Amino acid sequence: MESRELRSIAFPKLSEAELASFARCPLMVLKRYRAGETLFEIGDRNSNFCVVKSGEVEIVDVSGDAPKTVVVVHEPGEFTGEVAQVTGSPALVRAVVRCESEIYEVSPEALRQLLSHHPELGDTILRAFIARRQLLREPGTFVGPRVIGSRYSQGTFRIRDFLSKNRVPFTWLDLEADPQVNALLKGSS
Repeated sequence: MESRELRSIAFPKLSEAELASFARCPLMVLKRYRAGETLFEIGDRNSNFCVVKSGEVEIVDVSGDAPKTVVVVHEPGEFTGEVAQVTGSPALVRAVVRCESEIYEVSPEALRQLLSHHPELGDTILRAFIARRQLLREPGTFVGPRVIGSRYSQGTFRIRDFLSKNRVPFTWLDLEADPQVNALLKGSS
């Protein structure tokens, strides 16, 4: 699938009618946030599903060498989350409010109810979550956990295999072939 098409699936904009239905939904809670407040942090489990009513939410990857890399900025009608939101896995990114914002929030349990009771909306959300995870796997998009090891090591293979089977996006740095390894290891001492 072409990256642009995948991005359009990954980051849909909800219609005015869909946003209005969130306002009426008893599972949703409307909250106000100030610029700089964090909605969820890397490693958080069971963070709330958030729909931006007004303002902006920045999704940030802080796992790389740069201080932070902006993955996407959610605007009104867009929502946070990816596959980890449904499975209870730890969040891979951080969500920070960029400006004064109003955000609909729903707990993970209530999100599962919402997905089952509103199949069309559920399809849109689940397709977006799967596409977002796929985008995180594209080279150069996301650093995530780094596995540093030899291509000849069974231990390295087992770790990479475990992460792959559990669909955790990661970066592998081969001790024998990757020029970044020495610089990275010297910088961490």
